[in-house]
Amino acid sequence: MSGLRQILLVASRDFIQRAKSRVFVVSMAVIVVVIVGLGLLLASESRRATPTYRVGVVGDVPVGFEKALGDAARSFDRRVRITDYSESAKAELALRKGRLDVAIVGGRTLMWKEAEDPQLAAIVSTAVQGLARARAIERLGLTSEQIASLLVPEPLGKRILKEPDEERTPRIVAATVSAVILYVSVLIFGQFVLLGVMEEKSSRVVEVILSRVRSRHLLAGKVTGIGVLGLVQMVIVGAVAWAVMRGVHIKGVDLSGITGRTALTMVTWYLMAYAFYSVLNAMLGATITRQEDVQGVAMIPALLLLPGYFVAMTAAASPGSSLARVFSLLPPSAPMVMPVRMAMGKVPAWEVVVAVGLLLASIYGLVRLAGHIYEGAILRVGRRVRLRDAWRAV
Repeated sequence: MSGLRQILLVASRDFIQRAKSRVFVVSMAVIVVVIVGLGLLLASESRRATPTYRVGVVGDVPVGFEKALGDAARSFDRRVRITDYSESAKAELALRKGRLDVAIVGGRTLMWKEAEDPQLAAIVSTAVQGLARARAIERLGLTSEQIASLLVPEPLGKRILKEPDEERTPRIVAATVSAVILYVSVLIFGQFVLLGVMEEKSSRVVEVILSRVRSRHLLAGKVTGIGVLGLVQMVIVGAVAWAVMRGVHIKGVDLSGITGRTALTMVTWYLMAYAFYSVLNAMLGATITRQEDVQGVAMIPALLLLPGYFVAMTAAASPGSSLARVFSLLPPSAPMVMPVRMAMGKVPAWEVVVAVGLLLASIYGLVRLAGHIYEGAILRVGRRVRLRDAWRAV
């Protein structure tokens, strides 16, 4: 039997075995339900009526104040509801009981329950100052043309040197979401590889398999089979997320700019990340036999993966920072940080080439190392095998 056929047989076996497992089915169902639920929640929030401020008025206010306040609120995408009070004490009581957001006393003083709301203060100030300006203009006896030039001055001209990138925001959304999916998927399926290797070793099934399949082909098949399953999950989750965000019309989020090139970039980085971490997990899984050792060993890939995830979440705000640049080049974190930086469109081509080159070189070196460790440790049962002892056993 050729080496390629051995790899494909092992890959198909692990793919089917894991795809039918209750853990995978339940986790997929939970992820899909969570995505749909979050989408519907965001959609309901975006469709919610415009927030309304409750404003109390004590004493006389300028003529036209209610209209001016409503116009000022609409400029902030808000509404106001005005309630008149005959005494300041009644407005103060309404504030204390939470029936008002602010009270205007005598048309000049704002009364708050606790801290001042900057947006509401700006709305009221805009209305009051606008009315004061209108009265001052009226006293000056200006013509309608002069009033118009003062109230609505001629706008400044503008010249754009570079056309805006309409795909930038969708790319950022796709890169950020893919970083989250990549982190979860690599963590889950990397541990699938680790547990699969450990279970076969502890049950001595691996001894039967190795009688027909070479150890390096077994390692490659296991990584490939579970990797394809992880890719299938990533595609399904990504498609569900994209469909939900397109279908529910979330306010302020437009994914129409996500192209096939963007999706292909995300998948490419995922495959490289999975190759790196799955081989590492397979190597570590070959060194243990007992279930109680799994948690300690699984922490090693997780600790390598976690810093890149946190940096990726901040890279969209500062893609050119030293931290983001360094982590986008390091192999353990590059698959999460570099796509976010690329989505911002501010990454020199040589940095992308260096990041991909370092990651591929690391994968190759890790495959060679893992092959030796896997071969030296997979048949040794009992206590945990040290990496140095596994290397010497080959």
